[in-house]
This record gives sequence, structure tokens and C-alpha cells, in this order.
Amino acid sequence: MESVPYLDSLPSPLEFCREWVCPNKPCVIRHAFNHWPALKKWTLTYLRKIVGSKLVSVAVTPNGYADAVYQDRFVMPEERHMPFSAFLDIVEKKVTSPGVFYVQKQCSNLTEEFPELMGDVEPDIPWMSEALGKKPDAVNFWLGESAAVTSLHKDHYENLYCVISGEKHFLLHPPSDRPFIPYGICILLAFWKEFEFYSRDAFPKCLLCSRDSLSC
Repeated sequence: MESVPYLDSLPSPLEFCREWVCPNKPCVIRHAFNHWPALKKWTLTYLRKIVGSKLVSVAVTPNGYADAVYQDRFVMPEERHMPFSAFLDIVEKKVTSPGVFYVQKQCSNLTEEFPELMGDVEPDIPWMSEALGKKPDAVNFWLGESAAVTSLHKDHYENLYCVISGEKHFLLHPPSDRPFIPYGICILLAFWKEFEFYSRDAFPKCLLCSRDSLSC
């Protein structure tokens, strides 16, 4: 199994486009955002102080799997609007609540729901914006429990995932795997049950730790 390459220094925009974007290859870039204040400031205590009891969108599932297929149904998570401080109480185990909670809303939720945090990060990664010829359409902020899982999917964007704290595990499929991935049209539902997934052992994996970035 081929591992995802690690880069210990920032690539130039030309190198990044030539070596990684155009061949459609992932890479982990270390120290890509060491200058962000978020690396030192973003503790749960700080987030609680800055965001406070503001209402935010939180995905809730019984088992942590959001936007996943169960039998022939595509099941979406429940989306709750709840005080951010109440969400942190659940994450920090100060209170118990059924289900797995995950701040994971798309469509640039960092700028839309958490503008208070924008001063701690850059609105874009300059060298990546130069390589792609445009700034990002969306900047997202995700925070969740360890049981939160994003189901297998394809994004129609070039992504750069920046891990501020903790770890995020990725399972990456190359385009050549497409014929071997089951595909079908599912009925959209909004309830949830347990179901089995295909074995993950046969596919490339990578682990992002704090200060790592994954381009894929």
C-alpha cells in the first residue's frame, strides 16, 4: 500500500500545481500554517469564551456516521441549532446526551456562523490560492467528538484540511478505484440505524496531527 507523501516545507505555487494538483495526487504539508494564532489560542475554553452561547448548526447521529447509505437509503443527520456552549458541554462530557454531535456544516460555516474566529486564521492559503488561480469558495470549521465520522464521498473541489488540534484520519481512494466502489441511486431519508461498512484495511490511509495539512 502506497503511503501519502509528507512535505516538510511549503511548495511553491508552481510546484504545488505541477506535482500535486494536476496529477490529482494527495500530500500532507507540514508547518503550512505555523503562523496562525489559532494554533495557540483555540482551546475549548477560548472557543467557549469567544463564541459563547451563540446558536450554531450541529449534526447529530446515533452512531457518528453522517450522510451515509443504509440499505438503499441515503440517510442525513439531524441538524440542530443549539448554543455553542451547550455543544461544548457535550464534547467535554460535562453533560450526557444521546447521539454523536459534530459541528460539520458546509458552505463556509467559518465565515457564516463563526466570524468571531476569523481573526485567528487566514481567509485563504496564499500559495494555494495562487496555484489554483482563485481564493476558496468556502472556508469551513469542524469540531466534533472522536466518534464522528464522515462517510465515503467525492468532493468537486480541491481541498486543504488544516488540523488545529487533535487528529483526523483519512481514507483516500484514487480515481482508478471508481469501478470497484459500489454506486447507486438512493432514496433520501432522515432517520438512522446501525449498518456495516466495507473493510477499510485495503485502502491508503493517512493521519493528520496538529499543524499538518492534507491536500487531496
